[in-house]
Amino acid sequence: MARYPLGQPVRVSTTVRDLNGALADPSAITLTLAKPDGTQQVYSSPAHDSTGQFHQDLPATDLTTAGHYQYAWTTTGSAPGVASGSFDTFDPFEVTVLSLEDAKQTLNIPASSTANDAEIASWVASIQSSLERFTGGPIITRSVTERVEATAGWTALCLRQRPVVAVQSITPDSGAPIATTDLRIDVNSGVVRRTLNMPFYGYGSWFTVLYQAGWGTFVPAAFTDFAKIVIDNLWSTQRMVTGMPMGGEGVPVPGFGFLIPARAAELLNGSLNGVPFTAEAYL
Repeated sequence: MARYPLGQPVRVSTTVRDLNGALADPSAITLTLAKPDGTQQVYSSPAHDSTGQFHQDLPATDLTTAGHYQYAWTTTGSAPGVASGSFDTFDPFEVTVLSLEDAKQTLNIPASSTANDAEIASWVASIQSSLERFTGGPIITRSVTERVEATAGWTALCLRQRPVVAVQSITPDSGAPIATTDLRIDVNSGVVRRTLNMPFYGYGSWFTVLYQAGWGTFVPAAFTDFAKIVIDNLWSTQRMVTGMPMGGEGVPVPGFGFLIPARAAELLNGSLNGVPFTAEAYL
């Protein structure tokens, strides 16, 4: 899926054909854009490029919210039909595991060439989400709000995102917030306990926990190099570049498969920011 930074206009196009498959101009054509906030906007005068070919330029002022956008072209008359599509927008200042410039340099794509920028940004986002799934938490430390359940006798809350940097608040569905000054936090496992092993139950069975999780304020070099190897592998295989699977490695990495070269997974093994991490432990 294409991804565009906020502040950039987006052009969407469509091809219209009649029931016989021939290019045709409909009696009327509209584009409906569904925004992340649930609102919709209709464009009724798209540009007519040639027979059956239309496009609509979406101005940045209509794309002010980061998130997922969906759109649908609707035609009536001699060539009726509906064609749909989608794209994402993101904060251009967000820190990613691999910048667009570094990704293009890895793929030997000139900085002046922008034809593949949206596709490359999408690949980087997919690589980052995959990496965060295996590391257990955000690449860059950020705030996380999570609902956590505790039952009778439980003395620990288990947070999903790790490493856990700090816990700001623990609020039960009923009762007063729990003091965070006497917590013991296992950074790696995300397990939070109270002093003297006091139970969390009694405050309520469900808690809303606000905490910080991530690997630090910058992207670890191993993560960046991991992303470079993976995007080069994905870019090459989808363009039918000849060579051995996984860039010269003939067997898949357990838990990763052929999309993640073994040499990329090896970069994750070791210690990052003082927190022990082994890729195989999360597979």
